[in-house]
Amino acid sequence: MSRRICFLAAVILVGGISVSGCSRGAEEAGVGGDPASVAAIDGPGGLHRVQLSADAAARIGLKTDTVRRLSADRQVGGAGLLVVDMAAVLYDQDGATWVYGQTEPLTFQRMPVVVSRVDGTLAVLLSGPPVGTAVATLGAAELRGSEDGVPGE
Repeated sequence: MSRRICFLAAVILVGGISVSGCSRGAEEAGVGGDPASVAAIDGPGGLHRVQLSADAAARIGLKTDTVRRLSADRQVGGAGLLVVDMAAVLYDQDGATWVYGQTEPLTFQRMPVVVSRVDGTLAVLLSGPPVGTAVATLGAAELRGSEDGVPGE
């Protein structure tokens, strides 16, 4: 998905939180009234940590799901596979799949996942964050918009 489409989706979904109000590198969410702060994470991949203010999380209706093991009744050749709500899975412009895992309260980081299949509303994963990791479902697109920023600003 292009940055422009991600931005437009974020603006539409946010409904009152301006992604352009996000500030890269702010030390804590809420500095200067910003709904989110974005800080680079050391290492390869150009990933960032996105920290929301409590008000921003409430305004976007942030919800999470937990990464868990695939239940025994769905393990058709998939013992040991992970499962997460499909709403948590995002695709980037190159077709790679990601989730936003919660690393601290109101703080999220993009994490790669490999989707094996979709089973109803669940994404069955070949790999992803460890079992028990909370991942953003509602509000994931806004986190992506915050991480990518707004071109030209």
